[in-house]
Amino acid sequence: MENFINLNGKVFLVTGATSGIGLETCLQISKYGGIVIGVGRNTEKLNALSNQLPSFVGINYDLINIDGLDKLISKIDHQLDGIVHCAGIVQLLPIKFFNIEVLNKIRKVNYDSILVIISKLLKIKKINKDASIIFISSIASEMGMKGNSIYSSTKAALNSTTKVLASELASQRIRVNSIAPGQVETKLTVEIESKVSLEAILIDKKKYPLGYGIPEDVANLSVFLLSSKSRWITGAVLNIDGGRSSTF
Repeated sequence: MENFINLNGKVFLVTGATSGIGLETCLQISKYGGIVIGVGRNTEKLNALSNQLPSFVGINYDLINIDGLDKLISKIDHQLDGIVHCAGIVQLLPIKFFNIEVLNKIRKVNYDSILVIISKLLKIKKINKDASIIFISSIASEMGMKGNSIYSSTKAALNSTTKVLASELASQRIRVNSIAPGQVETKLTVEIESKVSLEAILIDKKKYPLGYGIPEDVANLSVFLLSSKSRWITGAVLNIDGGRSSTF
């Protein structure tokens, strides 16, 4: 029986490829026959993925280095059928402790870098027609979690950009969508949980009718949006949060 999802021979760029949602996205793309160009900061993990997945090419790069992105682009030898921007920084910071350096760091990785990458790739015609671009956003973009103003604003910016780019790129049939997960059990979220009380965590978990998610939950939606099965979906911000944003 033919797989519902078929990515055979297609090439996808994934940022944040060595952990959490990004790592699982790489694994799922490979599972369905796709070729992955994964961007990450951990050389050891990139090499491990290259050994694990015959269709994986790793690029070691820190997206905070906006001015050097031409170097990253020069290492992309393939035409791309899709991009999944999973790289992100979370750092809780109440507004009374606002720090412009923290703002710049989070914004560069979460938002600025992917705009520069897409712009540069389009200029050199590296993104194929009928490609799919996905931003991993967050339900935090719509919720007022204390101390989360910088992270939330970068995710809200991705959501707005999704709609603009969907309009701009529709003539090339390049689709642009955002996935906005709720709490997903990753190393990143475990680090956040270590900074709050157990009581607060238990209270938060009760707000999720289906409990917290795992990276595969988000990656499954990503591969669907990368595939031709989602050919009529663009400009959407898709919440995937176990019912969190739909309940009180």
